[in-house]
Amino acid sequence: MSATEKNIYSLVLSDDVVEAVDRLARSSGLSRSAMVNQLLAERVCCVTPEMRLKSITSAILSAVGGEFYLTEQPSAATVACKTALKYRYKPTLRYSVELFGAGSKRAGELRITVRTQSSQLYADLSGFFRCWTELEQKYIAGRISQDILFAIEPGRFTRTLNMPPEGIPDEALGQAVADYMAMLDEAMKQYFAQLPDEGRAAAAAESSYAGAIVNQQVII
Repeated sequence: MSATEKNIYSLVLSDDVVEAVDRLARSSGLSRSAMVNQLLAERVCCVTPEMRLKSITSAILSAVGGEFYLTEQPSAATVACKTALKYRYKPTLRYSVELFGAGSKRAGELRITVRTQSSQLYADLSGFFRCWTELEQKYIAGRISQDILFAIEPGRFTRTLNMPPEGIPDEALGQAVADYMAMLDEAMKQYFAQLPDEGRAAAAAESSYAGAIVNQQVII
């Protein structure tokens, strides 16, 4: 997702064409200029950054499976889904992957959120996410070119997604994101299955992580 230079050009268009472009732009969630850029790119077989983002999100959507349920997609650059956590009252975990556009130093960001009245669930989730960040540093920090940025808040976890190696197909990147989500979700379930023994929970999460990371073809 490398940066593509953009310049300002003047075009003479008929009112009917502008109205049609504007309707299409509104339905696609794009500006008029972005819509014109996309239409022209499609016509001349040129891939724009926006088209690349759409291709990757489509690949993620196709690859997400297991216990994840897709929800309404907030934008063309975002994938949203949810899954249930085996805990009291089966709280819903919401996963959101936002891909960044051209010029960004990172590929995107993963967010996991939960709404609950339980302070214990918040504490247990924070415990798992601290465990997860330690596993990431232990197993993959030396295999990627950028530091991983994490944020742990009550009911919310955020992690940056690093740029993949050049030349990785969109389908492979989408599969890598989906695999990472599945890996995290399974480790979380293994962790919670051993609570309240935090030592055994951490060991279960590490066993799950170590077994899954060896199959991760693209480290993000």
